[in-house]
Amino acid sequence: MASHGSKEGLDDYWNEFKEIEENKDGEEEEELPKTPDEGEAEAEWLTNAGYGFVVSKFCDGRDLSDDELEGLTSTLTRPQAEAVRKRIDYLSTTMRKKRAMSKLHEPSSPRSSLDVSGAENQTPNRRTPSFHYRKGEYTLEGAKVEEVRGIEEGVEALSFREQGSVKLPTNRLSRKSLSPLPALSDAEISIEFHLEEKDNQNQQLKPDPHKVDLPAFQPKQDSLGITMIDDISSGDMERIQPLALIELTALFDTYNISYTKLKRKKKSREHGLFGVPLTLLVETDRKRVPGTRVPLVFQTLINHLEKEALDMEGLLRIPGSVTRVKQLREELEEKFYGGTFPWSEVWANDAAALLKQFLRELPEPLLTYNYLEAFSQVEQIPSTLEQLKSLNLLILLLPVEHRDMLRVLLQFLRNIVAHSDQNKMGLNNISMIIAPNLFLAPTLKGKSKAEGPLELHKATNTSNIVKMLIHYQNVLWTIPSSFVAQVRHQYKTEMNRRIRGEKRKLWKKKDRSEAYKKAGTETDVQNGVIRVQAPELTKSSCLIQLDDQITAGDIVAKFRRDYGSGPSTVEPQNRKDSETKGHLGFNNPKKAQFADDHAHLFEVGGNIGERCLDPQTRMMKLYQVNPTAEWVIRLNIKR
Repeated sequence: MASHGSKEGLDDYWNEFKEIEENKDGEEEEELPKTPDEGEAEAEWLTNAGYGFVVSKFCDGRDLSDDELEGLTSTLTRPQAEAVRKRIDYLSTTMRKKRAMSKLHEPSSPRSSLDVSGAENQTPNRRTPSFHYRKGEYTLEGAKVEEVRGIEEGVEALSFREQGSVKLPTNRLSRKSLSPLPALSDAEISIEFHLEEKDNQNQQLKPDPHKVDLPAFQPKQDSLGITMIDDISSGDMERIQPLALIELTALFDTYNISYTKLKRKKKSREHGLFGVPLTLLVETDRKRVPGTRVPLVFQTLINHLEKEALDMEGLLRIPGSVTRVKQLREELEEKFYGGTFPWSEVWANDAAALLKQFLRELPEPLLTYNYLEAFSQVEQIPSTLEQLKSLNLLILLLPVEHRDMLRVLLQFLRNIVAHSDQNKMGLNNISMIIAPNLFLAPTLKGKSKAEGPLELHKATNTSNIVKMLIHYQNVLWTIPSSFVAQVRHQYKTEMNRRIRGEKRKLWKKKDRSEAYKKAGTETDVQNGVIRVQAPELTKSSCLIQLDDQITAGDIVAKFRRDYGSGPSTVEPQNRKDSETKGHLGFNNPKKAQFADDHAHLFEVGGNIGERCLDPQTRMMKLYQVNPTAEWVIRLNIKR
């Protein structure tokens, strides 16, 4: 990405930087950077990536065999697997060294000082289990049954499959009866990024100084539908985040990029509006307004500026009055929740100053201490497409409250840029002003002139990152289809494990008839017929025959008020449907409930938790991928 080029080209950044320094109420309390113990960073990374059971095994004095390590990474791409192996190998080597030193100095202490798992100390005379690989299966000798199950559960929870099946010490079924799922193929888990560059056909004949000519990208078409971040359940997001961490690390490893988690401490408050932890503030606001996802004061400030000032020249750039802003802040703290704050008397520049203060005074930055430096390092990647990929992965890794508030902020900033003809605030200007408010501008005190180039580099990088976040926000809030495929594989593995457990119980009871029962939906699966439920609508349920062309949007359309012309493929499933075959025959049409523009079809259960479907989703394709799902029409205002 092209940089701003010089310090003079960053005037808006430095002016904002200076204003922040001049208006600081007090110095930020900063913790001294703690040098982590050797292997500590790798252990933390593996735990966050879902490999906590591996760390626990190392802490218990055991190692992974090559075959076992291969099994744990069998469903990852090569770069992902390499990123995992690199950290496992380093941690394994570190732990062996620590055990050797422990034997020299403290022979009676069998457990390493590095213990992030919280497991109990190992018994000194306990036999160390060993893995042997033979004829396509693992045999774990010397281990208790619960240990084998723990390893199996950890692998399955991550969508990693052992090569073969774990040989249980007792009460085991044969490999054939267990029927483990096959590992995902390379094609299924390919992380070819889900964006593609498109031609920008709307280029202006005359260059606009307030707009930036950036390449245009759009999500690649997917027959299973494009998945937005808000389309999936929180449970599925918890499965996606470890995958995002592994993929981001693999990408950074490719370019030898590293980042550190900042160790800072800010004074925080438990009550009020400013300086309150974001999670606590949202939780408090949710008690007042159920469903709140962004702090009410932040959203209200944005609403006020969008209503009163989008056309005002210099919005966000021209500072407010220091005296007025201080007085307004005190009044806002006192009167906001009571609904008596006089918004009609607030000057736009003062409201903008309050908005930026709110951002800066969050105890945990909006981009979080964990990933703040990672965001700024994205500029080191030479490819714009891979920069977008990194930003997408980082957004997936943010806590939900931070991600939601970031999206609201970026939408507001894009609205300002859309009015740049009037307010003279183009994408470059807005990016340079917001960057120091998001990336915690370093203090000017104690800085030498020799550090000028470093500060200039940071100013350029962070401004460019903010520019990308604003410009590409729509595509950045999508989920790679490869991640969705890996989540499906996790569910399939867990489902297969439950089925094995049920079959094991039936075999013990000598009653095998239930083990061979076919699912009750098999007829529907063969015929390509789905039952769609719409509990909030008058037509609450119907059967729909799928074909290769019908989309999720087509199904929702059958529940709209204006549907009814042409041959129907809907079989009514309740009394009202059988009476009307549409909406025209309702006894009281005015009270009938139909699908509106916010109604969407949801895929629920089977090999996914819950997913709101893109209207362009090809239902026959999805049905073949997840034949046991339920299909429900519900509102989704966020899409």
